[in-house]
Amino acid sequence: MSIQDTDDLEYEAPQPPGFAERWLRRIFVEDLKIKLLALGITLVLWFAVTGQKRPVTKRLPGVQLTFVHSENMAISNDPPSRVDITVTGSKDELDSLNPSNMLATVVVGDNGAGNRVIRLTGDGVSIDPLPKNVHVDSFQPGVISVRLESKIDKQVDVKLKLEGSPPEGYEVRAATASPAKVRLRGPASIVNAIQQVSTESVMLEGKTSSFDLNSVAVDSPGEKVEILDSSVQVHVELAPRANNKISSAATVSRSRTAFSLFMLSPSQCCEELEAGLPLKSRPYNHHFKLLEWNRLEFVKAC
Repeated sequence: MSIQDTDDLEYEAPQPPGFAERWLRRIFVEDLKIKLLALGITLVLWFAVTGQKRPVTKRLPGVQLTFVHSENMAISNDPPSRVDITVTGSKDELDSLNPSNMLATVVVGDNGAGNRVIRLTGDGVSIDPLPKNVHVDSFQPGVISVRLESKIDKQVDVKLKLEGSPPEGYEVRAATASPAKVRLRGPASIVNAIQQVSTESVMLEGKTSSFDLNSVAVDSPGEKVEILDSSVQVHVELAPRANNKISSAATVSRSRTAFSLFMLSPSQCCEELEAGLPLKSRPYNHHFKLLEWNRLEFVKAC
């Protein structure tokens, strides 16, 4: 077996890495874990930014809806007061929208009284606030019916709303409002159907003497009717209740519709009154004069 002398072997010394190799190694090999983490963070941020710019669609529920029309006209029916709006835009812009702070306004044509059918579109409805790059896709409901009527003014009676009762032994003699009529304004069909309006409650509990109240509010007959005279002055007259038994000579029996008066004949009455005797009652109604609801004046015929 032949043995090769080590001197016969050629030895090549390793060459130092070139510039390109060192540059590539520094980029892809050195601190590999940190560089992979940085790459992952970069990818996440990139997807997040591009996702914010991608258009998305969102439904905005319960946006308030108002109508603009001529001052001498009024809406007499009940169109929806809120609508749902579907919009498209970037996610960050849509996330900034709050439906409770938004207002959609529709301009109603002023071509006189009558019914209107309004189709809600992005061009026909003004929405505030709405970012410039957000597009309105649709409304729900998309069609609304509106009835326009002329506004009129009318005077109606004021009805006092008395609550409770005065203490026992007292009664209400009179209750008046000043002014006795107030002015209303609103759609003709609604205002013409109103004959009177009531005040807020006037309490009688514990009252034993007449009293006055200033600026008593008049209750609105409806949200579509405006009360031009919103308050009145109230005067309530209280007095002790009259004794139901005027004397032993007369008995007054009162109902809702009639009075029955009973007494003696004039000659018997005079004789027994002068003698101080108790009077025997018998039907006779020609010698009492009705002055007020509870007051009778005896007129002697003798």
